Amino acid sequence: MMYHRINNEIEQISDTGATLRVEKSPSEQLLLSVLTSNPPDAADQLKRALPFQPRSYRDFMLFEAHYYGVAMGMTSLYRPSAHHLARLYSFLTGGGEFPLFKPHPLWYQQPIFYQSNHLAFYHDGAPIRYPKYAEYLDVELELGVVLGKELCNATPQEAEDAIAGFCVFNDFSVRNVQMAEMDSGFGPQHSKCFANSISSTVVSADEVIPKLSNLRGRVIINDKVVKECKADSWQFSIGEAIAHASRSTRLYPGEFFGSGTFPSGAGIEHAAFQLRVGDVVRLEIDGVGSVTNTIVAED
Repeated sequence: MMYHRINNEIEQISDTGATLRVEKSPSEQLLLSVLTSNPPDAADQLKRALPFQPRSYRDFMLFEAHYYGVAMGMTSLYRPSAHHLARLYSFLTGGGEFPLFKPHPLWYQQPIFYQSNHLAFYHDGAPIRYPKYAEYLDVELELGVVLGKELCNATPQEAEDAIAGFCVFNDFSVRNVQMAEMDSGFGPQHSKCFANSISSTVVSADEVIPKLSNLRGRVIINDKVVKECKADSWQFSIGEAIAHASRSTRLYPGEFFGSGTFPSGAGIEHAAFQLRVGDVVRLEIDGVGSVTNTIVAED
């Protein structure tokens, strides 16, 4: 079932859109427990409508097509000679993908993730400031996952069973500083830590897990659909990913995970689009929800 927070109260959303107080199945009770135990800061006008406040934030990268599309887009803008070589390789091989633009070998062996700023989560409808250091502001359409049970050294099935619910997640990114930060060896920094947003709705795990291999979504800017996305080629399952994160590490209810960007879910893929001040961006995942934000100038 789908839930949201109204006046700091958790309510179910029915099929007709009406809100109802309910008692629920074990899966829904798990979600309700997490939402109730992790309220947002009611005094913060950019966070008060969050369905929950994440206790931590890790973001995976589980889709190879996104990685390759980003490599093509980033090099077209910032390393044109490498981009030219990739296009030449594709031409000579009849559409083959340039091997040097593939993920690091470790990516194929284990789920890769980074940890970032869980306090920079803003609610559906909140304005998002265009950072002063940004020249290329981008979105990333992801599936957000909130944990409902404590884990440590979990199996993939134990990790999947510990998921409380899912939401739509927008991982805002500044591309013009990302490549240099990644080259530093320490991962993304200012390119990723300034703002994220999630849908006002969270759906219980039992509603979404059966659909994970066929989730569809889209990126809409100023009421125009600019990208259609489908998450059908997971390198690792979400259970495998969270189980990996739990290796010798205690995870707690309320911790948040991003799936990584759905293929075609970011503007930098093949340099398709970017955000400007004044844009209204909406990300949708069918059966999960949507999140909309307006891009405003930084003061």
